[in-house]
Amino acid sequence: LERIEDTGRHLLALINEILDFAKIGAGKLELARELASVEQICQASMYVVSPAAQAKQLVLECTRDPAAKRVYADPRRLKQILINLLSNAVKFTPAGGMVGLEITLDEPAAVLRFSVWDTGIGIPADQLAHVLEPFVQLDGRLARQYQGTGLGLALVARMAELHGGELRAESQGPGH
Repeated sequence: LERIEDTGRHLLALINEILDFAKIGAGKLELARELASVEQICQASMYVVSPAAQAKQLVLECTRDPAAKRVYADPRRLKQILINLLSNAVKFTPAGGMVGLEITLDEPAAVLRFSVWDTGIGIPADQLAHVLEPFVQLDGRLARQYQGTGLGLALVARMAELHGGELRAESQGPGH
């Protein structure tokens, strides 16, 4: 029964990603913005990915600039963004590695930055530009090893844009 439930949840998540992406493409995804607690959003996001991280014996780390207290955003969508990024980091980090979320505030620019980092497998420089494209999975062998639609990062990038932000990806390359 647990396997059936897990499979059902996985399929529901895939369907929701496709529906959200379609809504964004049609200009129909609306944000429910409010003043939200950065701490609560971050803790909830870390909580969701912690079982998968524990199963791989990964160290989860969260650091937050004490001045980053509130954000005007859609808290549900912001959590969705962070959970997606953290889940990818957990998925592509070998057992015993580290995954982190760092929140910094650039007060003069009025910019709140959420950075997800990991000690994962890395991305080749020539493929880095393609990770934000929809339905792209960079390596066929990895697509078979790590399930997904190839929509997650494209969806996150669009949601970040709806919030007035942007998504950037950096890598030190494979094995780093």
